[in-house]
Amino acid sequence: MRLVKLPFLGAIGLALGACSVAAVPDHLARPADPNARVPAVTYGSVTAGAATYRPAEPRDWRELNRRVGPKS
Repeated sequence: MRLVKLPFLGAIGLALGACSVAAVPDHLARPADPNARVPAVTYGSVTAGAATYRPAEPRDWRELNRRVGPKS
């Protein structure tokens, strides 16, 4: 009995959820209206925030180890 009730209640919930009406934004409801408000277009560079990985000059490995090693 319980296994029959669960799908039935799920189907009722799905049917009632399909009846609800969501608000449609103006720019989607009236695409041909030139006075419809739309979000502003902004430029964003695809490389903004990217780090450069250019070759660096060789350094003394002993000095580099001293910089990252424990301070004594």
